[in-house]
Amino acid sequence: MLRGRICAGVIRERPPPKPVTDFDYEALLDRARENIPEEISNRVRWTLPEPNILIEGQNTIFRNFAEVVSKMERDDNHVFQYMQNELGTSGSREGPRARFKGRIPPKRLKKCLVNYVNAFIKCHQCGAPDTHFQRQDRTTLLKCQACGATRPVKL
Repeated sequence: MLRGRICAGVIRERPPPKPVTDFDYEALLDRARENIPEEISNRVRWTLPEPNILIEGQNTIFRNFAEVVSKMERDDNHVFQYMQNELGTSGSREGPRARFKGRIPPKRLKKCLVNYVNAFIKCHQCGAPDTHFQRQDRTTLLKCQACGATRPVKL
């Protein structure tokens, strides 16, 4: 059905009336953001506990080593071996603690942990920490559970 008026035998169409809305875009966007759960909207959903480091004589003790590694969800032997190689020192594990020979600055230990996370935990495609090791033939792959990306890693 045409809406319009007849004027001198010619039908002129009027545009349909615009719908009346009670909301503007910004109000709808704010309302949608309020309904998103906190754990999804919060970008920092995966954090490591602060390393508790103590220098005792010529030894450096990483007191909460087991707690940090359990948060990473990786093999504690692998993390410990990586840290020894990166720091260039020997060490031992005693329960939840790790002891490294030499006076290692806490800043250097923290940097070593950050390097481990970037190399063996975070996905290089999407940056998500939801990864796991997957063995394929003779190659170990780091597979992301969030985006499905895989990349080879050397253990």
